[in-house]
Amino acid sequence: MSDLEKEIVHRILIVDDNPNIHKDFQTILLEEHESAALDSLRDEVFGNTKTETQPKNVFELDFASQGKEGFEKVQQACSENRPYELAFVDMRMPPGWDGLKTIEHIWQADPKIQVVICTAYSDYSWGDITERLGKSDNLLILKKPFDSAEVAQFAAALTEKWNLARQAAIKMEQLEQMVKERTDELAEVNNQLKQEIAEREQAEIRMAELLKKVDNINTELTDFASIISHDLKAPLRGIKTLANWILEDCRDKFDDKANEQMNLLLGRVDRMYGLIDGVLQYSKVGRVEEGQVGVDLNKFIPEIIDMLTLPEHIEVTIEDELPVIQSQETHMMQLFQNLLGNAIKYMDKPQGHIRIGCIEEDGFWKFSVTDNGPGIEEKHFERIFKMFHVLSVKEDFEGTGVGLTVAKKIVELYGGKIWIESQVGQGSTFFFTLPKQEQEITNDKLEVNTAC
Repeated sequence: MSDLEKEIVHRILIVDDNPNIHKDFQTILLEEHESAALDSLRDEVFGNTKTETQPKNVFELDFASQGKEGFEKVQQACSENRPYELAFVDMRMPPGWDGLKTIEHIWQADPKIQVVICTAYSDYSWGDITERLGKSDNLLILKKPFDSAEVAQFAAALTEKWNLARQAAIKMEQLEQMVKERTDELAEVNNQLKQEIAEREQAEIRMAELLKKVDNINTELTDFASIISHDLKAPLRGIKTLANWILEDCRDKFDDKANEQMNLLLGRVDRMYGLIDGVLQYSKVGRVEEGQVGVDLNKFIPEIIDMLTLPEHIEVTIEDELPVIQSQETHMMQLFQNLLGNAIKYMDKPQGHIRIGCIEEDGFWKFSVTDNGPGIEEKHFERIFKMFHVLSVKEDFEGTGVGLTVAKKIVELYGGKIWIESQVGQGSTFFFTLPKQEQEITNDKLEVNTAC
């Protein structure tokens, strides 16, 4: 590519009755433009930090001494398909048109040109100007005497803006052509679809039947949750009560082995309770009709920590400022209770440390719950989020294998993801993301998720 091909020429019109002003613009935009200082300024204006060779921007200046002359030059430039990108227009140009009248005519000829009003006087208020010219983002005011840097910045920024707008217009034309072509294609497809109306009607009937089945499945799931809650817990309560009575009455008569077996029985009953509660939690995620609210996690999480009743040897710290999340409060409570509860229950160190963090990353809130517990082998990273998968990492505690499954379902319901990083003996960090924008979760989506 030659040096000429690397140049981008920007056409600028100066409309001013003072020849000295014309020379000032030449000095600022032509002579200084060649200097390294102005090139550096341009890089700062557009944030250009690349070291490779960039196209060189060159200003081509044209001058008019009166407003009418400037208007005629704009007309001619448009007729030659070489429009000006920017015009600096003086406010006072006796005996001819003033700046506002000149701009009115210029915009009639070329409404896309960027205009800078140059004035040393308060001839018109901003209200008067907007009343005459209308509110436009193509208009700026530059006070005299000029500052060279301001003029250079105006020229650089506004010509770049003009070029971007022109590229956008070209792109729009291309898109309109694509839309037209696509419309023609769709018209042809539509003719074909008319021949398939009968098949589509049959498909709609089939879809209605499937939706009815999904509705029936959801009803059955609701009934099943009710059965678990009432019919299964009732005999468990009886077993636990009876076992406590036997243990209380016969503790002295039982040997150590028998006492151990009775305590094991009570532990299994408690675990069964936990399994039932976990299954209920999982089935209710997305099914409970609860409105979304702004949950301030800075206030909400300390309340959850208080509810967990921390052992004396474990401390939980919040390391970062936490956001306000648009969600159901129940979901946030279940999510953090399960992650914090796991970290507390499986802690195997004399001094347990659990840290909660949050950063913003790629349009998401990225949360972390870090502990210094036993850690998890990498081969289990995927399995721990599956239902009823329990790791025997602590001898005196046996989990239900439901908590992380519930946490995963809640996170994915809001459009996020959850994962773990861990080393055996050095602790674990559970990460999960939630979108920053509000998420509208429809009942249909929730029901389908539950049914699947």
